[in-house]
Amino acid sequence: MEMENEKIAMEVLKNIAMDPGRVLVERQRAIDALTLFRESAIPALQHIERKTDMDVLRQRSSLYLGRIREGAVVTMTL
Repeated sequence: MEMENEKIAMEVLKNIAMDPGRVLVERQRAIDALTLFRESAIPALQHIERKTDMDVLRQRSSLYLGRIREGAVVTMTL
């Protein structure tokens, strides 16, 4: 059950990050929040990195992906 809830939460956060109707700060915070899921968030962050309409969001996702892959402790602020 907990695993399913985490998948749903990550999907919601990914959708927020990808929603061009939301303000930039909301989209950035959704990406930040994905880092709470560590390695489990990699597919969502990769999707955002590939498909987002904004360079700043692509860069943010890329930065977090690199940190997660390196095994660094990722905090919700850059």
